[in-house]
Amino acid sequence: MKRHNRDQNRGGNGVCFHWVHGPADILLRLLIILTMSLTLGACASLMPKSDQIKVTMIDVRPLESTIMEQRFLVKLRVQNRSRQPLSIDGMSFDLELNGKDFASGVSNNAVTVPGFGEAVIEVKVSSSLFGIIRQVRSLDKMQQRPFQYRISGTLSRTDSLFSLPFSESGEIDLSLPQ
Repeated sequence: MKRHNRDQNRGGNGVCFHWVHGPADILLRLLIILTMSLTLGACASLMPKSDQIKVTMIDVRPLESTIMEQRFLVKLRVQNRSRQPLSIDGMSFDLELNGKDFASGVSNNAVTVPGFGEAVIEVKVSSSLFGIIRQVRSLDKMQQRPFQYRISGTLSRTDSLFSLPFSESGEIDLSLPQ
């Protein structure tokens, strides 16, 4: 780098720096570019892959309830679709029914899902009176159609700074067999 006084060129009062294009400068630039590329590549490899897991709702059971809050026990099946074991130390998720927010839950239960394996996690979720009212109001419009559900949230991993997002939807048919 070569330094010269700007006063000499334009009559200004600052100092200006210019790169000198020698072999050392070219080597320094290449080293900076290589370091940045490797750093970005390493960060990208730490990012979770959304297709690595599949989370499905397998059971919902009512728990204690009050007028203002209803509690349910939700069982979720977590499938690990990678070769490496998946160590989970917590999760959070939201449950929608028929496109409307219904309940949310968190869990700090630790579980390790083996590579290409699965585990069941039980989570207590809460729904407010307003969530129940929204669902009752939508029942009139539903008639004989199945309930649509969607669960979305994140799994916290013990071996990474990044959480694994998940989202799954399906339907629950409550019609009586004929």
